[in-house]
Amino acid sequence: MAFIIGTAGTAKNTGKTTTTSAILDELYRDNILVGLTSIGYDGEEVDNITGLPKPRLLLKKGSIVATAKKCLAAGSAGYEILESTDIMTPLGKIMVVKITEDGLVVIAGPNKSSELKYILNMLTQKWNCKFIIVDGALNRIAPMVETDGIILATGAAKNTNIEELVRETRAFYELFNLPEVSSEEKKILHEQTKICLVKQDKDIIKTLEYGSLIDKKSADQIIQHIEEINTVYIPALLSENMLRELNQNIGSLWQNKMLVVKDPIKIVAGGNPENIINEINTLLNFGGKVKVLKKLPILAISVNPFYPLYRFEKNNYEAGFVNAEELFIKMKQAVPIPVVDVKRQGVNVLLSLIKAHI
Repeated sequence: MAFIIGTAGTAKNTGKTTTTSAILDELYRDNILVGLTSIGYDGEEVDNITGLPKPRLLLKKGSIVATAKKCLAAGSAGYEILESTDIMTPLGKIMVVKITEDGLVVIAGPNKSSELKYILNMLTQKWNCKFIIVDGALNRIAPMVETDGIILATGAAKNTNIEELVRETRAFYELFNLPEVSSEEKKILHEQTKICLVKQDKDIIKTLEYGSLIDKKSADQIIQHIEEINTVYIPALLSENMLRELNQNIGSLWQNKMLVVKDPIKIVAGGNPENIINEINTLLNFGGKVKVLKKLPILAISVNPFYPLYRFEKNNYEAGFVNAEELFIKMKQAVPIPVVDVKRQGVNVLLSLIKAHI
């Protein structure tokens, strides 16, 4: 079995590429065959907004990469084309290549979950990759459900207020690490594409019009049937406002009932993560449960004190930094998973996590 991780940044300049590069360097030292792809494109050499340099991935000979055809010419690495797929992107078809000479590579992969799943199956089953990195970002993270978990890169570029940044990151951790339903419950719900209401005996008594809970009509229907059901399943987006609507109207009737969402991304996309966690905690305090059909855990967090500081007097950006030690300590206290500042501490903690799975 291959171990597949996603790397996602909460914003530009939070250190995702630096983290990925540091992981790759260590894996190469141990001669581990690495596969790489991405969700969409995030490989500019220079940040279009700030003008500050953006690193690209330096890949070693033997790496297997799935990237768009036009990206191949933009890099400096030598490569051999292993396979051309039928997956189209704005930068051409996705090609699977083997790196034959060390060099820089621009990676632009598929945008859809089904396409990413196809690529990952190919990298593991056909090209024998034991470890795969999927490069992504929170604003295009939906296909990450095909990975085994993510390393979240965050930092001052997202928010220079350390306290606020830590609270938000803790909320992300809690949302992505919501518990999964049982295998029996998965069998009942996994093929449902619309909101459905399930009785205690596992019979589905009602299927609503939409898959997402974003409108008051759907919320009202759930509220209307809440006393006769055991489970509410939402296969698509769950909005913060409609979850609040349910809590305000259902209240203590949540006792011994369960709200299930297909995966954490469907919750994260629904609003402010801290507000959503507050609503989930309200539901839990009423005696209910919140679970997901498929878990997508945050396995570790990398923190970056850097942010692009705008100088009005010069009309340009330069490097700014928050207190690195304070950021690291407060983040480490907030979440029960590995936290690392890659530039200050290296990636040994992350490497141990990865090697435990391959």
